[in-house]
Amino acid sequence: MKKILLLCLALLMMTACGKKTDTSVNPLGSGNLLTTATSKSIQTTSATTKVNEIQTTTAPARKKYSLKKEMFIDVPYYSQKSYPTGCELVSTSMLLAFYGFEIKAGNIIKDGYLEAVDFKEEKDDKKKVKYGGDPNEVFIGNPEKNTGYGCHSGAIMLALREYLTEKVTDPDKQYMITDLSGMELEEICQEYINKEIPVLVWASINMNPTFYKLRNSWIIEETGERYFWKSNEHCLVLVGYDKENYYFNDPLIGKNTPYMKRLVERRYGEMGMQAVALIED
Repeated sequence: MKKILLLCLALLMMTACGKKTDTSVNPLGSGNLLTTATSKSIQTTSATTKVNEIQTTTAPARKKYSLKKEMFIDVPYYSQKSYPTGCELVSTSMLLAFYGFEIKAGNIIKDGYLEAVDFKEEKDDKKKVKYGGDPNEVFIGNPEKNTGYGCHSGAIMLALREYLTEKVTDPDKQYMITDLSGMELEEICQEYINKEIPVLVWASINMNPTFYKLRNSWIIEETGERYFWKSNEHCLVLVGYDKENYYFNDPLIGKNTPYMKRLVERRYGEMGMQAVALIED
């Protein structure tokens, strides 16, 4: 009896395997299965390709601005030789000179138009902690020393406001201090350089890369936040352009100094796209 049961079970298993084998080797069935699988594979690949093509073709295009073949503004030039870390102050004095105001870079601080703040160290949990000011509000360090740092556009706007409030006594003359931060340089050229309005721009020394160093950081006293200064920071006066270059009164190098456009745009971006214009109304 056991032999008969085992024989029947074997026959049933052979029949089941045979059906599976028959389906898998049937040319028509196999062809349909392969075709379906291949079709799905092709569709997936096609869909992926289309997505990639869409992503590529919909990437934001570089805006085009109405620029001339070339444009130059004659802005008085001052060197920062006496102010090794005072490029922002020297550039500001050049900008003011363009409108007929004469002030030495150092006097922007000495005459009280902008506060200069030195660092101080305090012990915290047996460690020395460096405290300093906000570079968007004050000048960090001493511009006449190599150990100074500088300031950003917000601080220069404050200095210009203080200076012009005191110096402009003619009621028929008005000056507008304009924050252009966030604008592309070609747009600045279209809207300001084309109209013979020079612009302060924050970029880097010799257009070299900016970088951070831990030792060039401090705690801002008012907020308690740690601030990291970007090394190689530099402020220049944008005075012109041509097809290949932007031109600056660079207080470290000279008048109408050319730098390649794409390189300037990169450094300008690294510094947060900071720019300031002074407009005579």
